[in-house]
Amino acid sequence: MEPIVSIIIRNYNYGHFIADAINSALAQTYLYCEVIVVDDGSQDNSREVIAGFGDRVRTLFKSNGGEASGFNLGFAESRGDVICFLDSDDVFLPTKVQKVVDGLAACPRGWCFHQLQWTDAHLEPIFTPPIPYATGKYDFRAGFLEGKCAFAAPATSGLAFSRVLMNQIVPVPEASTDNYLKFSSLALEPGYFIEERCALQRIHGDNIYTGRNDALLRANVKLVTAAGVRAKVPASRRFCNRMYADGVASKLNFGVPIRSVYRDSREYLSDTSFSETVEILARVAYRAVRPRIKSLMNMR
Repeated sequence: MEPIVSIIIRNYNYGHFIADAINSALAQTYLYCEVIVVDDGSQDNSREVIAGFGDRVRTLFKSNGGEASGFNLGFAESRGDVICFLDSDDVFLPTKVQKVVDGLAACPRGWCFHQLQWTDAHLEPIFTPPIPYATGKYDFRAGFLEGKCAFAAPATSGLAFSRVLMNQIVPVPEASTDNYLKFSSLALEPGYFIEERCALQRIHGDNIYTGRNDALLRANVKLVTAAGVRAKVPASRRFCNRMYADGVASKLNFGVPIRSVYRDSREYLSDTSFSETVEILARVAYRAVRPRIKSLMNMR
């Protein structure tokens, strides 16, 4: 029996893009798909656009709760053996789902990620930094035990998971992003990477994360992700501690007062041993103090 694939599209105020996303999900060459649209309290014309697709999609309207709530509701309402996420401003290429199903056949309990092609708002291709891995099966779990992972996973529209793996990961913690899904899955199971670009990712002024040089946003994402992944996958705590330290250092470098950073970090640090705390603080000092010293030296 062929696996059922759930394509979950999360939308918030992208009425000018959502039709492209839904059409791309409906146009897949793989036949056994359900398309679920989670609208996160949009205030534009999204509802009218989505309603135009009738019963070809399952629509879930909810009050605004953020990215994590969309992941959680979409998965809870899905019935697929394979879960594909699609951001509402992105587009799947027609054979994407078939390639994911074929990839997951090699690791049926794991994940399948693929390269994305960045485009402008009009879907014209722009330069996309490649992920330097060949198509094939990978297991990064040992790296997490050592506190590192060299693999940089793609954004949401390049992520797919077996239902077995998603059951281990959800619920996605509040205020988390797709980084939680990436690191949790990489730390829990082996998976399959496809070097082909199977979806288009729009890079435009409203993108919340990709393409934005927002140091404070990225720092906060690291803190939330580290806490969420460590709670879900204890074996990854060394990796998460390092990520957390990097997030703290970034906030200090951004100019956030140390008292505020400490207050926000007390809960995370309450679950670390003395040696772990020392390692975290040492990494913070190295990454926050060293750049300042270097800057002062350059001014002499």
